[in-house]
Amino acid sequence: MTDAGTGAPEDASNKSLKKARWPLIALMAGVAVVVVVALIAVFARGGPVEYAEDTPEGVVQRYSQAVIDGDTQTALRYLAPDLADDCERQQPGTDDLRVTLVETTEREDSARVEVIVATVYESGPFGTNEYRSEEAFDLVRVGGQWYVDAAPWQLTICFDSGL
Repeated sequence: MTDAGTGAPEDASNKSLKKARWPLIALMAGVAVVVVVALIAVFARGGPVEYAEDTPEGVVQRYSQAVIDGDTQTALRYLAPDLADDCERQQPGTDDLRVTLVETTEREDSARVEVIVATVYESGPFGTNEYRSEEAFDLVRVGGQWYVDAAPWQLTICFDSGL
């Protein structure tokens, strides 16, 4: 059978039409793969990095989260034992705080964890209002375990020691 318009066999025109579609199909498949990979990367990213509990960063992270959550009992477990024993407790502030790790300097029995503390206030017409400041935690190692020895004022839970 021949194509009435050209006199060429019908299957030859179908073959050339199929050949012309392959680059388009390959391009669409490539775009689909890129979109799927991008979606996986976005959704697999998860939340913030959780540091090991036996590191200065992990202690600061857990202490800060406990204070932000208003869980003074848990926060006290991360204070140096002599400070926790003498702590005149206060209720931590209810401000919306974010703590971001900047740098850690670790020595044999002490460490300094520098952070940025962002206090987020109400939202306005141009976005949220926030105040950021660079702060530091001082830690000591007692019996092989890290403890907070000094904390930024925004994360203070004891009146008398400044913690």
